[in-house]
Amino acid sequence: MKKMPDLAVRIVVGLIVFGIFLALIFLAKEIGFLILFGFALLVGLHEFYNLVDMGGYKPQRLTGYLLGISMFLGNGMMTFFGYSEKFLLLPLLCLFLILPIELYRKRPDPFTNIAHGFLGIIYVAIPLTLLINVVHPNDEIGYNPLFFAAWLQLILSSDSGAYLAGSAFGKNKLFERISPKKSWEGAAGGLAMSMAFAVGFSFFIDVLTLWEWIGLCLITVVSGIYGDLVESLLKRNVGAKDSGTLLPGHGGVLDRIDSILLATPFAFVYLKIFL
Repeated sequence: MKKMPDLAVRIVVGLIVFGIFLALIFLAKEIGFLILFGFALLVGLHEFYNLVDMGGYKPQRLTGYLLGISMFLGNGMMTFFGYSEKFLLLPLLCLFLILPIELYRKRPDPFTNIAHGFLGIIYVAIPLTLLINVVHPNDEIGYNPLFFAAWLQLILSSDSGAYLAGSAFGKNKLFERISPKKSWEGAAGGLAMSMAFAVGFSFFIDVLTLWEWIGLCLITVVSGIYGDLVESLLKRNVGAKDSGTLLPGHGGVLDRIDSILLATPFAFVYLKIFL
């Protein structure tokens, strides 16, 4: 039996993931969202700590997982279901437990191990926790998966536009030291395609005005580009091609959400200002 071509594998896996994504956030709603992105958070942290291991360090994985998922679920319970802020007491406790736990691990480079443990939370767990406040911007709007899917489309269309424009016109390297294939022409093409989607969304998703959609598009695309470059920097530092192998043809979860991780905090602040 012949092996399926890489492009076909990539397309099939992409369609399956997309179908699961739509089913969970639109049909299962808040619970589906928590299941989907809670899973992404745990796998993303696992892949990040694997990269750190490749660099020769040993962060506290279990404490990191517990801290990350408790932050995520705590914010979800408060934002989606109106529970008390007491649900954030456990992640607060886990945050400070990282320090004394390191005393008992007897690992070399404890300073660096602690730092990498916290970095995983900052890089993976906090952005995915703030995604809850993008799909549920405020209590008046409530849970709005259509707005959330549209915001994600700004990132996806930027990636597609950058690929097409870069392939056709790319000459001037955007950040050759980190990602030799990316070009300024590609970035401009990605921004233009994403802007077109933002203008279109403004006509039937009235969460934001036209100019607010354009502003959200601009900060999302720019921060998303940097998110992609940051993950490339981390992988290059340890000599890794992909962050993982969970998604055949796509690499790991971090490879798929790298743009989202940096775009989310900026989108969160933007929405808090304008909504």
